[in-house]
Amino acid sequence: MRDSTIEELKTIPSWLLSSKKRPRGAGRSSMQERTFGNRRLIFREGSPCLGLYIVKVGQAKLVQTRHDKEQLLAIVGAGDPLDLVPFLDNGPHACSALARGKVTLYFVESSTARDLIWNTPPLLSAVLHTVSARLRTLAMLASDLAFKDVTARICRILLDQAQHEGTRQADGIHVKRTLSQQEFASLAGTVREVAWRSLKKLEEEGIVRIERTEITLLDLERLAAMA
Repeated sequence: MRDSTIEELKTIPSWLLSSKKRPRGAGRSSMQERTFGNRRLIFREGSPCLGLYIVKVGQAKLVQTRHDKEQLLAIVGAGDPLDLVPFLDNGPHACSALARGKVTLYFVESSTARDLIWNTPPLLSAVLHTVSARLRTLAMLASDLAFKDVTARICRILLDQAQHEGTRQADGIHVKRTLSQQEFASLAGTVREVAWRSLKKLEEEGIVRIERTEITLLDLERLAAMA
């Protein structure tokens, strides 16, 4: 999500704290803080939406699970909302959310959050933008799973990480290994062992260098051609 959108959604807590801005009937008590320990379930896919969650401190991951297989959809951090779909269609949660390490979240009861979003055009615009961006990501993921092999999917993940998190140095672009092996494999739509073999093959071909805390992309042109 772009910084401007994050800033708009970050204003939701301030709207509820300000007596001049908050909706009629919505007081400071409308917003709570909730803390979850590592891997704790925040809400489950298909369950009723009880309210809006926005990350205050830490990270959460959004996942879908089918037949005991977990597909990682996104990792969200400070200022990011979790599932916004129920605030557009009044339906249940479209995904599950889990704490990634200790995370503290702002929580706003569903009816209050819905009134605030739909009666505040900048916030509604930010919500629509965020949902659209996540939909595009899901469409790309579905396309990759259908038409690309594991190595190609891993190349795309590495390129995405390089674009958003990478640091260019003389020998290539350095990307911190912030994902666990399981999370990396889930993003690629495969199991950990297959993802690791594909990553090691890229290293053997001189395209990347794998170290304990980072991966260096040595040959962006070949990596892009394979993605």
